[in-house]
Amino acid sequence: MVRRSAFDRILREMQEIRYRLDDIESFFSSWKPQPLEIKESELLLLSDNLRKTYVSVASKGECSATEVSNLTGRCRAAESNYLNQLVRMGWLERRRCSKEILFLVSGRASEEKTRSSTERYTHKHAESGNEFQGSQHSQTRRAECRIMKVKCLSSDYDGTISPISVSRSESHVPLETRVMLRNVSRLLPISIDTMKDLSFVMPRTPFAHAWSAMGGLEMQIGKKVLKRESLESKLPSISLAINYARSHIMAACVEIEEKNDSEGCTVAFCMDWRRTKDLQAARLEVEDVASFCEALGLIVFRYENHPFYDVYPFAPDKGRALREMLDGLAVNSGVLYLGDSEMDNSAFEASSISVGVVHDETRSENLHCDYLLPFERVPDFLKALIANDLQFRSDFPMIKINPNRVK
Repeated sequence: MVRRSAFDRILREMQEIRYRLDDIESFFSSWKPQPLEIKESELLLLSDNLRKTYVSVASKGECSATEVSNLTGRCRAAESNYLNQLVRMGWLERRRCSKEILFLVSGRASEEKTRSSTERYTHKHAESGNEFQGSQHSQTRRAECRIMKVKCLSSDYDGTISPISVSRSESHVPLETRVMLRNVSRLLPISIDTMKDLSFVMPRTPFAHAWSAMGGLEMQIGKKVLKRESLESKLPSISLAINYARSHIMAACVEIEEKNDSEGCTVAFCMDWRRTKDLQAARLEVEDVASFCEALGLIVFRYENHPFYDVYPFAPDKGRALREMLDGLAVNSGVLYLGDSEMDNSAFEASSISVGVVHDETRSENLHCDYLLPFERVPDFLKALIANDLQFRSDFPMIKINPNRVK
């Protein structure tokens, strides 16, 4: 393994800056709907605390005190107080939705109520059509003729919203996909559920509101960081395993990718021999490392027919991580999940609607998702979702029913 030099780190940071600038330029040039027009002189009338709360509501259109708290990183009680102050001042309005109080920019309440009633009418009649067609095809009823208002978008990273066949330093979300995800993030919360660590994925996905890293070993919701219980007890074994790998891997271009928590401590790692020229020698060495890790009681997670594996202190569970993030985001329904491998199956099951992203390394027969979507059509899918007012439809032209769906 060749350690990344300071030059590599500088190059990676410059690439990120370039991606951000491209993203900003394209984002503002194609922003639909257009942002809320607010005069700077008007915003200056608000105190810093109230201004931050108001901008959070304006950016989403409508949200609860809990959602605003997740966006600003402040406690819910404080945000509730600020929101009610803004209501009394005439900046915001509020309406009751079931047992929840929602806040929106003043002057848009009547528009929101009209749109809400229209959505309920459309949803009611769509469900009637679903029942009719479902009686004809009972085995695939869940995946056919489905219409759902998306309230949260959750996604894997590698192979789902970023190319899987690139090196770690070159990994990024393509421009068109980033622009669409930024547009979505203005309308609803986005969470990222990945096997990478936070230091890697967060700079590459600034549009997200929550991140689960390393299969749920650590997550960040807003500004709050959570770690898996009993993680520290396994760290000595992880350290032994990494030292063993470093001393026993002699084949060229075998990479040991360390996965660090937010405090810089290595809590997991990946053995990757995709770029080695001596495949047979590399396989023998990495299998020896895998046996050593298993003898220490660590979890070696393999990906079928792929030349890499991950080593974790506990079995990764994306489904559990997704549920914990949704609790933190105060979302309990309308969850759309995107993933590309069998590692995402538990998250597929924990979501309301699941879409498997297909690329050259995807084995679609192993995916327990409702629908399949080609990787290159991900931007088109997000664009269709936005154009349809965040209402998922199973008749979007770029997706198809997964024939291997496991009930």
